Amino acid sequence: MASLQGDVAFITGAASGFGLALTKELVSKGVAIAQRADTTSWEQQYAAYEAGKKIFGRIDYCDSFYPTHLLLIHRPWLPNFNPSTARDRSIIKPDIVTLSINLIGQLYTAALALQVFERQTQNRHGFKGKLLMTASVYGFFPSAIMAMYASSKAAIVNYTRSTALIYAGKGITVNAIAPSMARKNF
Repeated sequence: MASLQGDVAFITGAASGFGLALTKELVSKGVAIAQRADTTSWEQQYAAYEAGKKIFGRIDYCDSFYPTHLLLIHRPWLPNFNPSTARDRSIIKPDIVTLSINLIGQLYTAALALQVFERQTQNRHGFKGKLLMTASVYGFFPSAIMAMYASSKAAIVNYTRSTALIYAGKGITVNAIAPSMARKNF
């Protein structure tokens, strides 16, 4: 395997879980890490990409990992759907935080990464960039308890498949991982 020493990765969600585990592994292999905070803000992501390009000259990898543990705890879009009590419950507006983080945030990350990759020349490994999206096994089948989560992950699966077709043969790789359950602390 070619050395990753000197390559640059832009990783979201690097504070915990899969993102933290990947960050530690890449740093141990000599990869420089460019990061930012608010994944749901286009402006903050754009500024972070610009800073990363300015500091490192290019971005070789972009990995989008999102704080799934927050999404599983914060579920006010999922009221008690007991049919016998539905008439007595007020109608609530769904909280779309899951879509904002899981879908919109990843689409911002992907859009920035792909535009940066398109403008770059091939690196010493022969590619312009590699984008890794975070889906879930819930992106492949429905969930009776996490409809918004499953929907956001299904959207990521199809976005990844479609985008991979667009960039096939252009030196840009687009993939997704679809984890199931994992230990919280890596």
